[in-house]
Amino acid sequence: MLTEDKILDITEKIVESTKPEKVVLFGSYANGKATEKSDLDILVIVKNSDLPGIKRVRKIYKTLWGITTVPKDILVYTEDEVNDWKKVDMAFITYILKRGKVLYERQ
Repeated sequence: MLTEDKILDITEKIVESTKPEKVVLFGSYANGKATEKSDLDILVIVKNSDLPGIKRVRKIYKTLWGITTVPKDILVYTEDEVNDWKKVDMAFITYILKRGKVLYERQ
């Protein structure tokens, strides 16, 4: 299981490598119900990107390689993609933004 300090360390690595607009923790770690079997769920919102989604995510997984053995589920979307999804009723992104815990937000 991850400590809060380890999650903050992971967040710092993501911020250093991708310069995101926002990093949001969601799922069991965000709602305080994480167990030994929990994965780490993170939404990363970037200003813009010409890379396809899988390549955006791959960069973060490479950055986090070796930091923890806890499985990670990382989503990376641009601000425009997030705004488009916000228009869709019951969208997963909207749920994450409402229920998730903001770990980082660019000022």
